[in-house]
Amino acid sequence: MTDHTDQRKPWLPLGVALFISGVVVAAAFNPAPHNGGDNAAYVTLAFSLAEHGSYTDLYDPAALPHTKYPPVFPALLALLMMLGARTWTALKTVAALSTIATVGFTYLWAQRRVGRLGALGVSVALALSSAMIYYSHWVLSDPLFLTFTMAALWALEGADEEGASPWWLAAGVAAAGLAYFTRSAGLPLLVALVAWLVLRKRWRHLSIATVAIGVPALAWFLRGRGEGVAEYGAEFWMVDPYQPALGTVGLGGLVGRALNNAWTYLSAHGPGGVIGGGGGYVMAFGFVLTGVALTGWFRSARMRIGPAELFLPLYVGLILLWPEVWSGDRFALPLYPLFFGFGALALREASTRLGGSRGSALIGIACLAVVLPAGRGWLDSIQQASGCARISRDNGAWACYGPGVVDFAEAAAWMGRVLPEGSAVMTRKPRLFYVMSSLPSRTFPFDEDPAVQLAEADRVGARYIVLDQWDGLAGRYLGGALRRYPQAFCTVQAFGEERTTYVLGVKPLESRGASNNIPVEEVRVDACPADYAPGGTLEATSSSSARIPLLDGLDS
Repeated sequence: MTDHTDQRKPWLPLGVALFISGVVVAAAFNPAPHNGGDNAAYVTLAFSLAEHGSYTDLYDPAALPHTKYPPVFPALLALLMMLGARTWTALKTVAALSTIATVGFTYLWAQRRVGRLGALGVSVALALSSAMIYYSHWVLSDPLFLTFTMAALWALEGADEEGASPWWLAAGVAAAGLAYFTRSAGLPLLVALVAWLVLRKRWRHLSIATVAIGVPALAWFLRGRGEGVAEYGAEFWMVDPYQPALGTVGLGGLVGRALNNAWTYLSAHGPGGVIGGGGGYVMAFGFVLTGVALTGWFRSARMRIGPAELFLPLYVGLILLWPEVWSGDRFALPLYPLFFGFGALALREASTRLGGSRGSALIGIACLAVVLPAGRGWLDSIQQASGCARISRDNGAWACYGPGVVDFAEAAAWMGRVLPEGSAVMTRKPRLFYVMSSLPSRTFPFDEDPAVQLAEADRVGARYIVLDQWDGLAGRYLGGALRRYPQAFCTVQAFGEERTTYVLGVKPLESRGASNNIPVEEVRVDACPADYAPGGTLEATSSSSARIPLLDGLDS
């Protein structure tokens, strides 16, 4: 098909794509903080860089070096913090702007393959995709990783053209390295880069790229061998990284894992991340999109093997082999621009064969199949974001997530103000608790043996435990210990309208008295002595501010 875009305005379609993405992201922007631990982990790491110049898990009492999340995204957040960013909204601008930049680089990459109008369709479909919109307003590294990935593929495509400037390759190598040091999932991009240079027999460039990326990658690898939190290599072989007791899988288990992941990505996570929702239509859309995209990829690979043709199967293989508990549209994000781009190639060829009105009708139907449901999902996102913003303004930053999360936030804010410095705490969400309170803590054991809970508290020297209503796990595990050993605890403070979230004190061994042999349903726990909360009155501190309490320390 002929590209009828005005040749005198070659940047007009790119501007349109960027404008549409900006409107989509801004309209659906949610100012509330996310209740996931990863958001708080990135804030903590950035704070560690900005305040202490170290890359450390400050939320944990051991303050171990961090070895799991690569440092580019936290470093960018740290820069914003040093420039004065103190709110969730300020830090979210990285994800929002990265999402818009990704749409722009996707247009530039696709333009070389399907022309300006085709690239505009690809970039607009990406901009409206449900997962792209959702992750554009959280403090997560995925949007930035996707920006560097598409920038790398675009630059390497330019380096593959005859007579191309060496700066194209330099930019592609730099972007690929930044992608890897933003998310470990960038490893397939590095492998694709190396394989492409080998296929092109560009040995000098391969040597330079190997040194430029390999030296810092080796340093990061060696850091991971030392003392620190678990890294992805160790978790890869676990049945469930969140339940290490389930053990590891062998080669046979990897096959079963890959098959299960393939089905969920094909029928749910993949298409759901584009048009949102679930059900039969989403499943059918997933099969069609995958079939069309793979057709385009296969035909493109027959003509030439470029970085994108190599990266696609490598990345698919990675997410299919990852533990099933990690599967989701978040990890399918890098596939969307490639699926749309290769799918556009296949559609362009099919429409050319059909010719005339039938070819145009095919393109129109394909566009509507994506834009209509995705657009409806975007409108739903706008409504949800608007409602959450209103609730947050009226009832506090965490009000969108219900009273259990609000009470946890209130307890954390109060404990940060009242408890003695260096207090040891056990909580359900240590990373979120830290950004709310500036107090390090450990997760209580996910073990139903009441004795284990007290033994762990004694081992880490925890004097306080938060018995929250976040998701029921505290009641399940800590509740059993409270019913079996009520004399081992005392009440420091209760939170919430119904006083269902408690800060409990752990008594010293000599003060616990006799334990119950049989758990009781009604537990009576005495109030703690005044020295458990010497820093102020036992009144809750409001958590309504959009500021991140941890970052107030940067101003002191």
